[in-house]
Amino acid sequence: MIYDGQCGFCRLWIERWKKITGDAVAYAPFQDVSDQFPTIPEDQFKSSVQFVETDGTIYSGAAAVFKSLSYARRRKWMFWCYKNIPGASFVTESIYQFIANHRPLFSKLTTLFWGKTVEPPTYLFSSWLFIKALAIIYGIAFFSLWIQIRGLIGTDGILPIESFLKAIKGHVGSSAYFWFPTLAWLSPTNFFLDFLSMGGVILSIILFLGFTPTIALWLLWVFYLSLTVAGSEFMQFQWDALLLETGFLSIFLFHSQIRSRWKQFVMPSHLIHFLLRWLLFRLVFSSGVVKLISGDPAWHSFTALNYHYETQPLPTPIAWYVHQLPEWFDKVSCGFMFASELFVPFLIFFPRRFKFFAFALL
Repeated sequence: MIYDGQCGFCRLWIERWKKITGDAVAYAPFQDVSDQFPTIPEDQFKSSVQFVETDGTIYSGAAAVFKSLSYARRRKWMFWCYKNIPGASFVTESIYQFIANHRPLFSKLTTLFWGKTVEPPTYLFSSWLFIKALAIIYGIAFFSLWIQIRGLIGTDGILPIESFLKAIKGHVGSSAYFWFPTLAWLSPTNFFLDFLSMGGVILSIILFLGFTPTIALWLLWVFYLSLTVAGSEFMQFQWDALLLETGFLSIFLFHSQIRSRWKQFVMPSHLIHFLLRWLLFRLVFSSGVVKLISGDPAWHSFTALNYHYETQPLPTPIAWYVHQLPEWFDKVSCGFMFASELFVPFLIFFPRRFKFFAFALL
């Protein structure tokens, strides 16, 4: 790949492409290598990047970009689309020329949107931190269940699990094992419920310490799914489903390891990383949408917070004090909430600096 070494915008993006293609593609400024390619005019070097294949085939502009990126395993589809989709080459070359003719502007926009570097992030440290936080959340969830489980669904509990499972099997027969997957089918006893809860706490500690993370994540998910199904009405809250989906996706963040240290992490799958972002988007965006489609006039008139602090199921220590604030504050807060839930989630899929902004607002 040959580029204009005096173009700051070009140098910025070349650094990104170097990380993507690795050693498969060599990069050089035309100021250093133009004499090796006498068939390419200097004006052509200045106007667009040039990609030279080992057999001498030359690609320019958008074609050069897509061809170079096709040497990266996950980017081959881009050059295929360029060649095979009608109109793709015309559109992408037009966009490329527009950007090339306004490089100073797009250089500033790149810095504004991405920062001083556009190199693809590895997400190694953030994945490590994410797993540590997930281990803590799992630990809290299992421990809080452990101290309540017998009173809720134990043998003498409010809704005994043995009666619950018998009723299910009486209604749906042997398919109950499929539709209601829980290890409690093996032994619907107080001892086994304690085993699942206590086991979850121990597995959370193991995960936090970084031992056998893949195995620990699999077992945590199976144990929590078992308790969620067995817990019937007591485990049908949004956060239970959220923890299960997050926990399941997190299993695939790891390649099999005995011990996980963040410096030894392998970059997580693009698909899993996208699905985790998609989960966050759905969680926040649907929280905003459900308020609007509920038909409750308090949301439409921005007066819901007039009542929220005294009716919320899990009040915080400062709820009473916030409830004393004037109505205009509640309406502004409600507006900010709608903006945060209906518009900010889209920034999750934007470049780096938009993600930081979304993170701060959420």
